[in-house]
Amino acid sequence: MGNPLFETALKELQERSEDIRPSDVIMFSEPLRSALNFVIRLKRFSLTEFGEQLPFSREEVKQLADLLVKRNLFELSRFATEAEPYYNARLSALTRPLTRPPSDIWKKID
Repeated sequence: MGNPLFETALKELQERSEDIRPSDVIMFSEPLRSALNFVIRLKRFSLTEFGEQLPFSREEVKQLADLLVKRNLFELSRFATEAEPYYNARLSALTRPLTRPPSDIWKKID
């Protein structure tokens, strides 16, 4: 049987079908919540730095990071190597596509 904390964190990430915003982090359980808060504040971080915040194996941390890349909270840095992946945290709420306001918005406001 695996680590129950890892299984909980993995399940929380897999259940989400849409992108994760930094404001969504508060809904995750510990220790994932604290680790995400830490790396979001760093902005640019390595897999090792992310793993230092979690009581999981490196492979488990990599699996979580890969899910977070798919959910657009992290993006793989151009400095990443196979041996040491680096990530950038998306800090704004712009992880979801924006829609343009209607062209008659000023008429509605006046």
